[in-house]
Amino acid sequence: MKKHNRTGKYLYYTGILLFAIGFALNQTIGITDAPAPYSSFSVPLIVIGIVLLVTSKFFKKN
Repeated sequence: MKKHNRTGKYLYYTGILLFAIGFALNQTIGITDAPAPYSSFSVPLIVIGIVLLVTSKFFKKN
């Protein structure tokens, strides 16, 4: 993380957090007893987390 600037670090850690929450709420691969309204948010959270991780690659120091 030394190579990223402040925006890149923010995007990276937010992406990791969203990916982990989405992974945990997924009923097929994560927690099996997740409430029904929250399990529908699992796939969008995983996708948004991955997009933020990829986007953070573009915010590097020179």
